[in-house]
Amino acid sequence: MTITRSWAAYPAGYRAREMRIIARWISAGESGSVVGLPGSGRSNLLGFLCHRPEVLQSYLLPHFREVVLVPVDLNSLPANNLATLYRVLLRAFYRVCHRFELSLQQSVAELYERNEHTQDPFLAQSRLQDILLLFQGQQRPVVLVLNRFDQFCRLATPRMINTLRSLRDDFKDTLSYITGMTQTAAYLPDSRVMGRMYELLDYHICWVGSMAETDARHLITQATHAAPYSPDEPDISLLLALTGSYPILLKTACVWWLTGANKLARADWETALLAEPTIQHRLVKIWQGLTQEEQFILRQLQTRHTGFLMDARAGDGQSNREILDLPAQDFLRHDDVLEGLALKGVCRHTRQGGWQIAIGLLAAYLAGIKGQGRGKIWLDEETQEIYQGQTPLKGLAALEQAVLTFFIQRPRLRHTKTDLIINTWPDELRRQGVSDNSLYQVIFSLRQAIEPDPSEPVYLVTWRGKPEGGYQFFPEGRPK
Repeated sequence: MTITRSWAAYPAGYRAREMRIIARWISAGESGSVVGLPGSGRSNLLGFLCHRPEVLQSYLLPHFREVVLVPVDLNSLPANNLATLYRVLLRAFYRVCHRFELSLQQSVAELYERNEHTQDPFLAQSRLQDILLLFQGQQRPVVLVLNRFDQFCRLATPRMINTLRSLRDDFKDTLSYITGMTQTAAYLPDSRVMGRMYELLDYHICWVGSMAETDARHLITQATHAAPYSPDEPDISLLLALTGSYPILLKTACVWWLTGANKLARADWETALLAEPTIQHRLVKIWQGLTQEEQFILRQLQTRHTGFLMDARAGDGQSNREILDLPAQDFLRHDDVLEGLALKGVCRHTRQGGWQIAIGLLAAYLAGIKGQGRGKIWLDEETQEIYQGQTPLKGLAALEQAVLTFFIQRPRLRHTKTDLIINTWPDELRRQGVSDNSLYQVIFSLRQAIEPDPSEPVYLVTWRGKPEGGYQFFPEGRPK
C-alpha cells in the first residue's frame, strides 16, 4: 500500500496551527526552527510549506510580497567544506527557478551552470550573493528551508555554520531561515561552537506533534482510499485513540488495518498492534527522543494509568478502563515539562485540569517495559543536596559532589578537562598535580551513580577537541 505524497492532495488547512506560526515569523522577517520527534511529520510539514506556497501566502498579510521558498537538504552534502555548501545552496535555487519570472529564471540558471563544478569557495559564495542581490533588488523575501539541520550541525565545521549566519546578516532585509530538527538547539553543539547562528535557532521554535483531528482523518482517508471498503466511525475513533493522531503511528496502524487485521475484535487491537515490529520500532524511537526528565515524568503518569482503550464493542467513544487524569497540582513543579510533552504530542491537558498520556499505544508500551527515566539532576540550594528526580544522590565522595555541583551550575556548556580541574579540585591537590586518570576516575564514578547506562551516557557526555576535550552536562538527560 502506498500513501500518496502528492502535495496537491493535502488540504489547504493542513497543519494550520503550525503554518500560522511560521507565517508570523516570515511576516516579521525572522528565522525559526520547526522541531519534531521522529515520525512527527516535520518533514511533511516543511515539504507542504515549500510545495504549496499559495497556502502560505493565504496566512500572510494581503500586501506582503510573494515569498520565495527554497528547500535545502543539508544532509545530502557530498563533502564537508565551504565550497560544497555554497554549491548546494546554488543548486537549491536552480531547482526551484521555474517558479520565478522569466528574467530571474535565466539569471539564476546561468549563475548556477557557470559555477556548478567550481571548487573555489570564493567564487561559489560570490555567485550565491549575486542571486540574493537579484531578489533584494526586487524586494522579494527569500526563505531557505533547511531540513535535518541538526544532523548538519553535528558534522559541519564552525566556519560552515557561521557563514550561514553571516549570509543572513548581509541580506537581513531579504533572507531568513526555517530549519527542521528533531531536537531544539540546546542539544546541538555548545552555543559557543555554534556562534551567532545559535540565536537564530533558539529564539523562535514551532513544535510539530500530533495532528489536529481533521488532518488525522484526512490521513486515514488517504491511507485507506485504495481498499474495497473504508473504516467505519468506531474503527476511526479507535485508530485515533490508540495512536493519539501521531502521524507515523497512525500511518502504520492504517497499513495494519488494510492487511485484514481489522477483522479482529476491536478489544484486541491494542495487543495486536503492540505485537507489530514496525509499531514497536516507532514507539522506541519516540521514547528515545525524550529526555530522562520527560521519561521520568511520563513514567509517573503511567504508574496511575490502568489502560487506554476505547470501548470498541460499544463504539460510543467511552473508556472501558480508567484513563489517566492526574490533577495538575500533583505535577505543578513539572508543569513546563508537561507542556513541552504536550507540544510534542505525547501527553495532553484535560478539561478536568489534569494530564493524560495522549498516545494509547505508548501508554500500553510503557506498561510492558522495564526501567524508567531517572529524572532531572538538580541542586537544593538550601541544603546543597543533589537530587536525581525525587531521589537524593547519596554516597558521593567530596570531589564527586564538587564536580557534579559545578556541572549543575553551568549546564550544557563544553568544559575542558583543565577547566574542571581548576574549578573543582582543592588547591592542595592541584599544587601536587592532577593527572588525567584522576579526572577520569571521578567522571567514571559519577556516571556509575547517575547514568541509566554508563557505557552510553546521556547526562555527562564526553566531547573531543584540540588541544584538549572535556565534558558537557545535561541536567535533564539528553535524548538519544
